[in-house]
Amino acid sequence: MFKVAIIDDEKNVRIVLKKLLNILYSNCKIVAEAASIREAKAILPQVKPDIVLLDIELEDGTGFSLLKQLPNLDFKLIFITAFNQHAIKAFKFNALDYLLKPIDPSELQNAIDKAQKSVFNDNELKKLIANLEEKKNAQIVIKTTNKIYYVNLVDIMYCQAEGAYAKIVTKTETILASKNLKHFQDLLEDAGFIRSHQSFMVNKLWVKALENDAIILNNDKAIPISSRKKAEIKTLLNG
Repeated sequence: MFKVAIIDDEKNVRIVLKKLLNILYSNCKIVAEAASIREAKAILPQVKPDIVLLDIELEDGTGFSLLKQLPNLDFKLIFITAFNQHAIKAFKFNALDYLLKPIDPSELQNAIDKAQKSVFNDNELKKLIANLEEKKNAQIVIKTTNKIYYVNLVDIMYCQAEGAYAKIVTKTETILASKNLKHFQDLLEDAGFIRSHQSFMVNKLWVKALENDAIILNNDKAIPISSRKKAEIKTLLNG
């Protein structure tokens, strides 16, 4: 049995979430619901939930403000938001899970399942929340199967597909991320990264030259360019 608390100032959203959780999970117990920071701050330490579904905008402040006022973040966290697509990218950069309103049942199930397997501890969760609140998109959080890395975008030289995973190569280390290359393309294509090949994406900051069918990086690593992308890559790098 796992315990869930729902913090959202829209009563209809709380009702929908409770109904869906009861349908999706026979071992889920809703131990608390609240519409405000004041209510949530009083009840969460008492009921000790395993997972908290937290709205960003509450009637007396933000979900971030609530989290700062709790002595311990000893639960798994899923944000609920009606934010636009640009703001959603901040969640993805920081590897925190979220649900968009209106709530989709399959997305709820996916978020709950991931939360139960989450590796974040109290200190890591606080750091991720601080990054998210400040929207530090110059840094990305990369999860592996057993570790979390905080990486500055300027330090990433290239990303390489490794099946269902992606190898993130920085100036000091190589990280095997638990997401595929397409995930990182969606995150980084607006941050100066170029998908040069089916299996590679490069950071423009590290490009030294173009030679035949390859991009040469500052460390002399040659990254292949697919033939159909050659003209596009030249335009992007010369732009």
